Amino acid sequence: MHEHGIARDLWRVVLSEAEKNNLKKITKIIVVLGIASGIEKDFLNHSFVDHIFTENDIAKDAVMEYEIMPLAAQCNLCFEQIKPSQMEHLTCPHCGANDIKIVSGHEVYVKNIEGE
Repeated sequence: MHEHGIARDLWRVVLSEAEKNNLKKITKIIVVLGIASGIEKDFLNHSFVDHIFTENDIAKDAVMEYEIMPLAAQCNLCFEQIKPSQMEHLTCPHCGANDIKIVSGHEVYVKNIEGE
């Protein structure tokens, strides 16, 4: 379960930002989770709620929220946006090129922290 390691990495970001903003208590954390990140939201949440929060008084009653980023791609030849429904084949539906890059849906990051 690599979600626990990722939760620990995100937690370091949370603590760093909490320290910069002089937070003594963290009440909410919002994490952006790309649909193609390979991270299972339930496992990540379990790592935070059942492991990290119980070990750290600063986040004892914190709420986790997740914003799921959809998958989006772009053709590197014609620069057209490609919708998930158009990604059945690994070619651009506009020009036929097979040079496509994912532009969203693979990210995992802390978007916002709330606290006192």
